[in-house]
Amino acid sequence: MTELTRNSYAKVNIGLKVLEKRPDGYHDLDTYFHLIDLHDVIHFLFDKSSELSIDISGNESYLEKGRMDLMEKSARLFSSLSGIKFRLNIRIEKNIPSQAGLGGGSGNAASVLEVLNELCLSPFSRKELADISLALGSDVPFFLCGSAAAHGQGRGEILSPLTPVSYPLLVVQRTSDKVDTASAFRRLDERCADDVRCLPPWTVDVSAWQKLYSNDFDIIQPVLENAFYMAERENALYSSTSGSGSSQILVYDNNCELNEAYNRFSALGSCFTVWKTKLRNNIH
Repeated sequence: MTELTRNSYAKVNIGLKVLEKRPDGYHDLDTYFHLIDLHDVIHFLFDKSSELSIDISGNESYLEKGRMDLMEKSARLFSSLSGIKFRLNIRIEKNIPSQAGLGGGSGNAASVLEVLNELCLSPFSRKELADISLALGSDVPFFLCGSAAAHGQGRGEILSPLTPVSYPLLVVQRTSDKVDTASAFRRLDERCADDVRCLPPWTVDVSAWQKLYSNDFDIIQPVLENAFYMAERENALYSSTSGSGSSQILVYDNNCELNEAYNRFSALGSCFTVWKTKLRNNIH
């Protein structure tokens, strides 16, 4: 039996534009994905077997009753397409908040595909893994593209590597906020055609991001009605929604400014949950 541990990193969107609705019901997107240090820790126990067996623990707090974990879907998809059966035990230490626009579940699914491919002597190339992973979710291919930052188009699966940066970052989520993704997309479909446009080209000059890279989902974020949060945004180099929300990202010039902001958010008690992290400039 083989045992290994893998960090599964979160992502943020530096700008996100929702373009036309496609015939398949999805929307074309234009976004810049970027990994951050915030991560889950996934422990794997693996052994070849004549029967497929998958056991997952540590997901009880976020998995809805009767719903299959995306990691299990990932493992079953790999087995089905590769023809390889195995016994797989997964234990996850969950640190990335669920349904927050940070790609936690997508990154976990990608980690399972990557680890299984490694343990099964690489039946799939990296590109084939990324193509396979689109069946699990639009964000999953990014976590398999081999770059800490990438330009995402199409559903998000058309990826072009970018030069990543490393900057201090806060991820902030107001406890009471919930954003329904399907409803959010319906609201964006009601915009005027003139509002549908792509992002400007990528730059590593973080001080320019606020003017260049907005997120269309900002318009439906309840936290933007909170006076405290709006005042804190003014202290950041860059602030925006990640994905469709409800988490917000605040990028800072240095750790001193980040720590001061973290303390101010923490002083509010249970109103906000806040994580210290940074933009990653590598994938490991």
